[in-house]
Amino acid sequence: MRLVVKHHIAMKIAKKHGVAVAEVFEVLEGDFLYMRVKGNRYRIIGKTLGGRFLTIFVDKKGQIYELVTARDSTDSEKRLYKKKMEG
Repeated sequence: MRLVVKHHIAMKIAKKHGVAVAEVFEVLEGDFLYMRVKGNRYRIIGKTLGGRFLTIFVDKKGQIYELVTARDSTDSEKRLYKKKMEG
């Protein structure tokens, strides 16, 4: 997955959600759930190397994905991940 991260988005997720762009890439390098939300928007749920659950929203633009936001996963998102990925 080729992900583009605009500077203002990186700053927003760091300030508002305490998520570093490096953590987003950690999630994408591991096992993650990937589901379409609406139109070209997708939700990704996964874990960082440190075990932090993140939910990431991206817009698909051709073969490129653009980061929209990233935040800590909700309890229901964590349960969904565990159910689908860990059995």
